[in-house]
Amino acid sequence: MKNPKFVNAGGIKTRYFEVGSGEPLVLVHGGQPGSVEAHALDWEPTFDKFAQGFHVYAIDKIGQGHTDNPKRDVDYMIGSSVQHLHDFLKALRLPGAHVVGHSRGGYTVCRLALEHPEMVKCVVTVDSGSLMIPRAKFYDDMEPKVALIQDPRERSRQHLALNSFSGAHITEEYLDAIMEISRLPKTQEAVKKMDLKSPLWKQFLKDLDARREETHAWIRKGGLKSPTLIVWAYNDPSATADVVGRAAMNLIFPSNPRTQMHVLNEAGHYCFREQPAAFVGAVTSFIQTS
Repeated sequence: MKNPKFVNAGGIKTRYFEVGSGEPLVLVHGGQPGSVEAHALDWEPTFDKFAQGFHVYAIDKIGQGHTDNPKRDVDYMIGSSVQHLHDFLKALRLPGAHVVGHSRGGYTVCRLALEHPEMVKCVVTVDSGSLMIPRAKFYDDMEPKVALIQDPRERSRQHLALNSFSGAHITEEYLDAIMEISRLPKTQEAVKKMDLKSPLWKQFLKDLDARREETHAWIRKGGLKSPTLIVWAYNDPSATADVVGRAAMNLIFPSNPRTQMHVLNEAGHYCFREQPAAFVGAVTSFIQTS
């Protein structure tokens, strides 16, 4: 992915990548402010493939990648990612976009469709444990162990590998981008604010739990009207398909008849990186037939 662009989205300087032509398709990565391993380049294995049929945009969410941090501590909550995405769509004049969100980004795109249905043509949520359950025990066990690794490059490599089916998608170029982001002063500021022992991090989790319950109730009442595709990885170790993926299906299917689910085999939490051709095929087919 080359030639990054920047736009003012609601007062936040926002990096994004753009390629292709056709209907707009917006890719939204996971994580929260200070998550150095989550950024627009997560989508690189799928980016040019999607461009064969869509006008594709991949953004750095607020407080991540090369996008500015929230201006106030109160804006480090999950709702800011929804507002930021809405502001991005407005800034680029993209009503009626197809929105694809991974992990916490899956929550973001679903919530955007609930709050601003006029902005969304269809929703694709990918391995979004954030949409479904409180923080998984997987992260409580994994992150303290990874934190003991002294070399930051190896620490990021292991952070990604432990949540993957295979580490093959973790290229040196991908790690280069992560290291560049990790050295930014604004990244270091967000990392410090969102330290796992900080009051702000605890407030983030508490707020996310409340917003999740609210979102579930909204969906059950039929608020999610856009055609919706749930994509899950069969081998996801942090948001397991048999429990969390099935729960997503049981949440959305009853109230939205235009919902489908696609499960990718031999893929972990980053299924779109591990099985990019299959992922792009599933999303493209859904959009074309929905």
